[in-house]
Amino acid sequence: MHSAEAWDNKVVYLGREEDYRDFFETGKAGIMYLDATLQVKNINREAERIFSLERSQVLGKRAEEAFSHCGDKFLRAFAVSEYEDFYAANVMLTKRDHTSYVHVDSLKLRDGEGGVNGVIVIVQDISAMKATLKQIQTTQMLMSLGELAAGVAHHVRAPLTTLSGYLQIMMNRVEDDRCSVRREVLEMLLGEVSYINNVVKELVLFAKPPVSKAPGVNVNRLLEEALLLVFKQMGGESVAIDKQLAEGLPTLTADGNLLKQALVNILQNAMEAMPEEGTLTLRSWLNAELNMLVVGIADTGAGVGPQLLARVFEPFYTTKLDRMGLGLPTAHRIVTEHGGFVNISSDEKVGTRVHVYLPIFDNRAKRVSGVRQQILNLH
Repeated sequence: MHSAEAWDNKVVYLGREEDYRDFFETGKAGIMYLDATLQVKNINREAERIFSLERSQVLGKRAEEAFSHCGDKFLRAFAVSEYEDFYAANVMLTKRDHTSYVHVDSLKLRDGEGGVNGVIVIVQDISAMKATLKQIQTTQMLMSLGELAAGVAHHVRAPLTTLSGYLQIMMNRVEDDRCSVRREVLEMLLGEVSYINNVVKELVLFAKPPVSKAPGVNVNRLLEEALLLVFKQMGGESVAIDKQLAEGLPTLTADGNLLKQALVNILQNAMEAMPEEGTLTLRSWLNAELNMLVVGIADTGAGVGPQLLARVFEPFYTTKLDRMGLGLPTAHRIVTEHGGFVNISSDEKVGTRVHVYLPIFDNRAKRVSGVRQQILNLH
């Protein structure tokens, strides 16, 4: 059949089988071909990658059996009786160690009489796009809450100063316990004022970190100093340290004190996740493709579930009664102010892993959010 005739008769014409095979195997989207009985006849390499399987595991099997682990929403792509010619959906896939998002297009193949003689399913990995949108939403949310926090701090600080001043005067006048207000009461009040003042300080730090950048900031040194501070505050004699810091890393133009505070907050979370014993893993390396330094901090604690993990950067959201829930949000805000970003992954079996990405050159216009999220999703 000539190509013109094929076009007139709405029949696809493939000149050479080699062209089809090359396109099938090297395509950027996962492709699956099923026959009229919905048995899997072939899948390409990208589909193998997306579903973390080999084609030999699914060839000859019915689709609902081969992909039963992918959930009902994905299996609707094979329910040919429920749609006319085309089915499309965005689906979340849960693999062995992480979650990914895919867009599914399913197309019925018809013979000359209109009967269905097969199905083509095209699957595209949209995890990077999903992660980018989530990053944008998180940043917008943090900016809005930062403005709110600045207003709260402004209105609370003045009365706190007055209250603290009068309590201090009363403390100076107490000479013995015969006073109507006992010393321990005043000490308790001063302690409460001190706590509230710390809340205000953290609100101010979260709302608008006073960034004062200078060249020559050594990330490895910051991490060492942050680790020392956390161990002095929290102990940690039962925690083992696995440290592998790359030598010869370039220095940054950054606010060293603020970045150290961000690392302290992350390390405190990691230590609190291992109250009995565990291993704290510290890494640093250069990501040449992104032109960024990366600091990795991992613990062997209980980990957190997907629902909690999605909220770790929300201010005041915490599962600890004695915490304000500003540690990770503040760390995220500080890193963002430096043009970097933070990625957290967690597994309830192996613990939590945090990657802090910091640009070597302070030039936000040259960073592409889509590329950075694709790199993150590989971890």
